[in-house]
Amino acid sequence: MGGEAIVAEGLAKLYPGGVWGVRGVSFTSGYGELVVLLGPNGSGKTTTINMLATLIKPTSGRALVGGFDVVREAWSVRRIIAVMPQDGRPDLNWTPMEAVKWYLVARGFSVTTADREARVWLERLGLWDVRGRSGWELSGGQRKRVLAAMVLATGAPVLFLDEPTSDVDVEGKYSIWSSIREAVRESRSVLYTTHDMREAERIADRVVMVKEGRVVAVGAPGRLVESLPFNYRMVVSGNASCSSRAALVELGGTRILYFKGRSEALACLAEIEGVTATVEPVSLEDAYIYHTILGGGVG
Repeated sequence: MGGEAIVAEGLAKLYPGGVWGVRGVSFTSGYGELVVLLGPNGSGKTTTINMLATLIKPTSGRALVGGFDVVREAWSVRRIIAVMPQDGRPDLNWTPMEAVKWYLVARGFSVTTADREARVWLERLGLWDVRGRSGWELSGGQRKRVLAAMVLATGAPVLFLDEPTSDVDVEGKYSIWSSIREAVRESRSVLYTTHDMREAERIADRVVMVKEGRVVAVGAPGRLVESLPFNYRMVVSGNASCSSRAALVELGGTRILYFKGRSEALACLAEIEGVTATVEPVSLEDAYIYHTILGGGVG
């Protein structure tokens, strides 16, 4: 497919009571790309997904999915997308095989094709050995993987995955990540939400950072980290500090001190001897702190 899979231009949503869910979100996503909406709970990630998936109408702004307007051409959008909602779960009276197979049949697949695709994705997600178990017998993480299999098996060119690995163990997370990357290699577009900075850094092609319904930064994880004006951080408890720091952030009884070089960080560590502290290279979490708490500046 050509063109952008998702185009969001100034999307905003005002809920009854004057509460803003999103305040002008803009970004794009291409086919064969995994874009992560990254931000804390309440930052507008789910509202953005729901507008793009035609589940709620935006108050203002414009969005295209697969070239179709999400308001005027909602039914055309729905034909080319699949959605994994944040709190969704498969029917627990079904086995994993039944859940995936009959979901595909409901979307128009033949029984034979649905059976084949169900096997492919259940195997990829490590669920083939439990394919015949009732949903009631599965763990919470296994149920989440069944839901992921249902969505990924559709072959939909645009996928919306809202916190797909919440409440999933480490092994399950890796199987979900691997399966999603397989979908991306098939030139499908994936929009993925998480509040887990490490997860976003590990899987994203591009990150859209959001805070209080606004986009604060966009870019590849590595580029966002490389663009920081400091390279190391020190996490300390209490009020410890030193003059050589480049920036300081207070986070509930803990301080994060930033430094341009490792030598400066180690000099500070020696200066505050006796205080528990760690020195490490900066990460995507620090890029988020820089663009939200520090406001894109050093203080």
